[in-house]
Amino acid sequence: KYQEERAQKAYIEPKDFWTEEELKEYDGTKDPDGPILLAADGLVFNVYKGRNFYGPGGEYHLFAGRDATRFLAKTIVEEEKPEDASKPLTIAERAALAGWMFTFKNKYEIVGKLDGFDPSTTSMKSL
Repeated sequence: KYQEERAQKAYIEPKDFWTEEELKEYDGTKDPDGPILLAADGLVFNVYKGRNFYGPGGEYHLFAGRDATRFLAKTIVEEEKPEDASKPLTIAERAALAGWMFTFKNKYEIVGKLDGFDPSTTSMKSL
């Protein structure tokens, strides 16, 4: 029963595409029971089940309400320096991202895609 109530409060209507601006509204700071969205590798996930990680005060709160692709790939929890952020992901980072994506797809609901995401930036095939 508790899980059902939690799921209802955190539910968000899936849509085809989300902009990064729209994601900012769902970083967990406005509603303690509401959805928490993050984008990874072009997909948008509702990670409310991991509220203790992604909500305010959580160790991965930086990922919430934004595109967390590079954080996940690089296994970092702080902002990148601009010169690092402009560098393409290495094959090891792309592999790390693939591991995260496997976990996310099995644990969290996909609620859409990130508008304007370029899959060649993360694909193993484009190397």
